[in-house]
Amino acid sequence: MELIPEVKKLPKIDPEKVFIYGLMAIALFIMVAKLNHVIEYGFVGLLVFWIGVKIRNRDFHFVRTSLDLPIFFFVAWILVTIPFSVDPSYSFAEWRKTLLQILMFYFVVNVINNEGQVKKILLAFVSGIVLMSLFGIMEHIVKGDSLFDRSSHADSLTQSGQWFSSFLVMGVPFMWLFFLERKERHFKLFVGSLFIIVIMALFLSHTRGAWLAFFAQLVVFFLIRIENKLVKWSVSVFLCGIVVTGLLMFDEYQIGVKIIDNSLFNLRSMSIRFDTWEIAFEQIMVKPIFGYGYGNHTFQKINQEIMVGPSGKFSVGMHLHNVFVSKAYEVGLVGLSLFALVFLFIMKTAFRGVQVLGGTFSRNLGLCILLLVVGVVTRNMFDNMFVGTLAYLFWLLTGVYFALFNKVRVCAKVN
Repeated sequence: MELIPEVKKLPKIDPEKVFIYGLMAIALFIMVAKLNHVIEYGFVGLLVFWIGVKIRNRDFHFVRTSLDLPIFFFVAWILVTIPFSVDPSYSFAEWRKTLLQILMFYFVVNVINNEGQVKKILLAFVSGIVLMSLFGIMEHIVKGDSLFDRSSHADSLTQSGQWFSSFLVMGVPFMWLFFLERKERHFKLFVGSLFIIVIMALFLSHTRGAWLAFFAQLVVFFLIRIENKLVKWSVSVFLCGIVVTGLLMFDEYQIGVKIIDNSLFNLRSMSIRFDTWEIAFEQIMVKPIFGYGYGNHTFQKINQEIMVGPSGKFSVGMHLHNVFVSKAYEVGLVGLSLFALVFLFIMKTAFRGVQVLGGTFSRNLGLCILLLVVGVVTRNMFDNMFVGTLAYLFWLLTGVYFALFNKVRVCAKVN
């Protein structure tokens, strides 16, 4: 008779399922502001677990991508500039955040093995986009906020309307992906109705830079998807004509408009941006190589005195409201060039996928990543929203494509 009861064996943990379900959870909840730290700590946990699995299996193979060199030089250059920054400890802390965000890309590239996993992650992300859009619209209606007043931004559960709109711009291409994925009419009607909900939420965010980013995505989408050249360029000219007409209407409205006017037609806020950029350009020319220090608050730290006018109100912007001007200011023109090079390499690989990948899903995913970059770049021409969970999401979505691109390319070589 045994005195010690038999111990039941614990179920074996499948690391691959942990990674995929973990990424699905991140993609689903990444927009929720109150979960930002949970998302970040969750990713760090997945990263540590993945490294542990690698060490246990003595597997030290890592997937290589076309982004390796641009990313390495950009990250290394930031490190080089830190001793020359106005606040080295702050710049180093910001560098560590950026490094962790980029690790999301390499984690995703190394753990994803097939198209099915990619679809699960993207479905979780799109589900989150739709749910947040529904909540944002309902919240806007319940509050009784105006449809055309800039002071009322739909923000759902995100930090602000600016964050909400930036997430939506990143989500729109993947709504198109699922719309193009299947040919059944009822499925397309369903996805199309969800797409309208997301666009409505984007409008209610009252963020004009995000609207322009969506429009840029729309133009690129038509240029690539429409095969008939006459129709393609006719549609593009028509869309551009709408923009020009809208700008002329805006310009006519500006006569006599005060800066405090919250109408959507008031573009006076751009004058503040131009004044801020003018100050930044003058200072960039003083330190064009190493910049003033990596971090979104560097400009504010240096120019605190000139920001506040005699009335005690801000006479120029607290931030540069342009991610590319920010990078030139923070890490110099070399850093700006390397930062831009990363986006160019992503677009190059995405466009190559559109041209050469055999599978419909893989090819459409390449188009989505191309539109993602177009949207992110356009949106960040008017703000610096390549931070925090937005940066994590960008690298997650980019990593998903590069993982699939590498797998499909390897299979093509084998066959």
